[in-house]
Amino acid sequence: MPEGGFFRLKASRQNLVPWLGAVILAGGALASYAGRVYVLDGIMLFFPLTDPHWKPPAIPCGRYHLLGWTVVLLSAAALLTWRPGYGTYTAAMIITAALPEEWFFRAYFMTRIGQGWWPNILASLLFSLMHGITWGWITAILVFIPSLFYGWLYQRTRDFPLLIATHALSNIVFMMFLAGLIHRWLPVTVVR
Repeated sequence: MPEGGFFRLKASRQNLVPWLGAVILAGGALASYAGRVYVLDGIMLFFPLTDPHWKPPAIPCGRYHLLGWTVVLLSAAALLTWRPGYGTYTAAMIITAALPEEWFFRAYFMTRIGQGWWPNILASLLFSLMHGITWGWITAILVFIPSLFYGWLYQRTRDFPLLIATHALSNIVFMMFLAGLIHRWLPVTVVR
């Protein structure tokens, strides 16, 4: 596929590596075994480091980035001050969900396959597929739109810490306000 145009995917042999990572990740998720989530987290964190054509994201330090971090972190702090019982959940979720998922799906996979909406849609479909395999297909549907937003945010800002903080904040909001409602109406696993 040529550079540019609607798809703007990078087409070359070296770009097969991200797809190999996706296949390994999906394969690891298909089997049900003790510690599966931790194995998947390990794959998401370490597989990108094996790709010689990928460069880990730099941490931007501009005024607007700092403002974004401050707004998101103060919002999370306010919610956790109001409902301190979610503190342990938040810490665990950042380590086992927000960090590895954003590292693999946005900072690595989406970045390696190209720019624009098409790579964002592919990364979001893979993100949803992984949630569907591990947590159920209703969860896969529920995470697709937020995944598109995370992809858009990362493509727009290239701000990995903001992306992790935003993912964590959205999970906190979901658990505090929406999970109970959704669980009453749909057979969905809401704990990560």
